[in-house]
Amino acid sequence: MELGKGILDSVLASVQAGIVIIDCRARIVQVNAFASRLFNINGTKAVGSPLSVVLPSSTLPDVLETGEEAGPVSERYNGRHVLAKHHPLFDEQGRVKGGLSVYTDITRHGFVKQQLMEALQKEKELEAILEHSHDGIWIMDGEGVTLRVSKSWERFAGINREEVVGRTVYEIVAAGIYTDSAAIHVIEERKPVTILYTTRTGKTALVTARPVFGGDGSIWRIISNVRDVTELDLYRKELEKSQAKSRRFKEELKLLRLQEFEGKGIIARSQAMKEVLERASQTAGSEATILISGETGVGKDVVARFIHSLGAGNEPFIRVNCGAIPETLVESELFGYEEGSFTGARRKGKPGMFELAQGGTLFLDEIGELPIQMQSKLLHALQERSIMRVGGVLPIELNVRVIAASNRDLQTMVEEGKFRNDLYYRLNVIPLHIPPLRERPDDIFPLLAHFLEKHNKNHNMRKSIGSKALQLLGEYEWPGNVRELENIVERLVLISPGNEIDVQDLPPAIRERDDSSLGKFCLSGNGSLREAREELDRSMVAYALKQYGSTRKAAAALGITQPTVVRLAHKYGLNKGEL
Repeated sequence: MELGKGILDSVLASVQAGIVIIDCRARIVQVNAFASRLFNINGTKAVGSPLSVVLPSSTLPDVLETGEEAGPVSERYNGRHVLAKHHPLFDEQGRVKGGLSVYTDITRHGFVKQQLMEALQKEKELEAILEHSHDGIWIMDGEGVTLRVSKSWERFAGINREEVVGRTVYEIVAAGIYTDSAAIHVIEERKPVTILYTTRTGKTALVTARPVFGGDGSIWRIISNVRDVTELDLYRKELEKSQAKSRRFKEELKLLRLQEFEGKGIIARSQAMKEVLERASQTAGSEATILISGETGVGKDVVARFIHSLGAGNEPFIRVNCGAIPETLVESELFGYEEGSFTGARRKGKPGMFELAQGGTLFLDEIGELPIQMQSKLLHALQERSIMRVGGVLPIELNVRVIAASNRDLQTMVEEGKFRNDLYYRLNVIPLHIPPLRERPDDIFPLLAHFLEKHNKNHNMRKSIGSKALQLLGEYEWPGNVRELENIVERLVLISPGNEIDVQDLPPAIRERDDSSLGKFCLSGNGSLREAREELDRSMVAYALKQYGSTRKAAAALGITQPTVVRLAHKYGLNKGEL
């Protein structure tokens, strides 16, 4: 028996696996040396101790109940990864009298496997880079022997990789595949080199080769990056074409926007007015507050409606003339009031202008006339985007785009203490200044033609304007701006005695500028609409050519093309003598 035990001890000591034996009460009977090292325990002292104390996570005791083998199962002890297989031990009667576990340390195996997986992943990533890189990649060893080339390099060079892999760069250059090699220069100079060379297919390449040094200081690898310069030249030409197309599109866009302006009743031939409308159209889709400035009659209301039509055309547009509302009623008109909030208030109250403009635009015209005590309440409404009715207790959320306008210099009013500076800056997020008509003379003749056609149609008339009257109207400074111009045209259509509007029909302020002895020239020939239009064309073209001195400038002022001006001048015989 002693001999048998000695032999068993020798076997357990020599086995390169951990062995743990327990009795039927799950107490440790024996632990071999490998298990002692594996679990970092004293095997001799562990004998007699419950297994659950020494190896708490072991499932060996389960076999005492099942009488069946278990495993291999994965277990971890003290940072070690082991595979355990548990066996029941039986006596002569077949009863379970204990259990035995065999533990195999696979920690090192797992580490090696992980390293292998990482190496394979890196290999896969490198392969993906080589196969999908746009630039050609060429990898060589320190002697210039080709190890790998990318797919893009194959396409660029027109050579299968099998032709170069394993060959030195010296052989490749000697074979005429390339006229030069940056790698050869790297081997000689031991530093990055960039060169241009030509392939045998006639393509020009920009190549940068870089050395990668090993631990001993020798060149371990050479990496070449190859870029097709002929392709870059094609890209440059395509870019130039694209830029030319973009410039053409911009010009066409300007023309379309001009047509859009005119479709909405806005006449703009001058560059200054075009810039105002361009900026207005660019900001129409935002919620930012706009402040329109300009003299009385320049068309601030028209521009505000234009912005509204582009941004929220189907929603309400509410115009409020701040200077026309009695000071005592401003708050209730803007914010509304609840029933019984003051004497004379309507039953069930009344919504204010802000509420009526929900979802659309509130145009606050002549904002400079707003009483100073109301300015703080307007500022609060703009900042909080909510209002409170007079006599109300609950705020009303706002979804309103606010456009303000003034013919007064609000900046000067701020300095004089007549307008709140915080409200001014809150309104002046997007400033739009409309220049007076006298500063944009290019708009006068198109506006005259537009209003003449409009009011002829409205009043069922067929009036036209004589050339001298047209000249005086063009030279007038229009202190009332566009509004004055339209009013005068409508008045002339209504009160001129014949179908021609001549100098004597003009208001005195305009007529007094006629100090020449030129005779009257009628635009309306025999009363034919076609003839009237032709004579209006002739008069306007003649005046424009005389005023601007060139067909190009005249065309710009009239809003037509230069060839059209040349054709009309030829048609009507507008030679230098007549001009």
